[in-house]
Amino acid sequence: MTSEVSAEMAPAVTQVWRVGAIMNEPLKEVLKFCAWYLALGADELTICFDNPDDPAIEVLSEHPRVRCIPCTPAFWQSLGLTAESAFVKRQNAALTWIYGQYPDGWLLNVDADEFMYFEGRGVADVLQQEGGQALSIRVITAERVIAPEGVGETLFRRPMAYDVRKSVYGTDAKLFGPKRSGLVGHPQGKSFVRCGVAGLQLRQHWPRAGSVEAGEEVLLDHRDGAHLLHMIGADFEIWRNKLAWRCGSRGFTDPLTERIEAALASSQRETELRDLFSRLHALRPDQVAHLEREDALLRLKWDLTALMQREFGIVLERIDTPG
Repeated sequence: MTSEVSAEMAPAVTQVWRVGAIMNEPLKEVLKFCAWYLALGADELTICFDNPDDPAIEVLSEHPRVRCIPCTPAFWQSLGLTAESAFVKRQNAALTWIYGQYPDGWLLNVDADEFMYFEGRGVADVLQQEGGQALSIRVITAERVIAPEGVGETLFRRPMAYDVRKSVYGTDAKLFGPKRSGLVGHPQGKSFVRCGVAGLQLRQHWPRAGSVEAGEEVLLDHRDGAHLLHMIGADFEIWRNKLAWRCGSRGFTDPLTERIEAALASSQRETELRDLFSRLHALRPDQVAHLEREDALLRLKWDLTALMQREFGIVLERIDTPG
């Protein structure tokens, strides 16, 4: 079954929610991200730009619902860090700082390649219907995969049981790791967090209070029509450019990191990397059918580029940045 993604996704009820992110991405990817969440009805997007001279700042600085924060040395110093501090540490500190800017409503913290999607409901409706007294609402990941030739939809795989991923990926299943549920990236998803809670610290997937998980959590997945669409496998060049960073920050499982490092050291480096990317992120027709039988595949019709161009009036061919 294919779902149609509409760009007319403004909320039907009043629930204030914002998006927070720290990013250092090609301009086109930043604009796609912003266009998506503006169309979803976010009241504000606060983006901390890891590169304080990011060209996206000039493009977005006058937008009434986008707040651009250049991560200058002075910004990091105000958080007790430096620009050389580990990225995850800086990311968590920046997200916690963003959270502290808002006394009420909700904050969704996501990366530049993550797109929240609810079937048949706006975000504000979900917050109204599911939030109750919960501190956070976490939405499980669906991971972008490359469709076989002739398939017109955009495909995403959902987390799957061990026997399913073993039958779909065979000997390559070990690359996905025992705790990632058949995904290359994280299966945990990302969270909407209720604002105004003193002392709360944001982490990549959920909030924490001190050293423990914080408060009641509502968990949503595809059975609720809820998906965090992770575009980790959408484009080889973007994937290739992030390999060193992901390997160094435990973004992959140990077996996959070892396989990537071996490919990088090979005399046939680019050929081996393209082959590995295809095995990890592209599907054969039989794999598509298998995942569908196991309710582990999502089909969507969407066009992020068209959405970006409508929102910002930018012609894609004039954006020279790769990606």
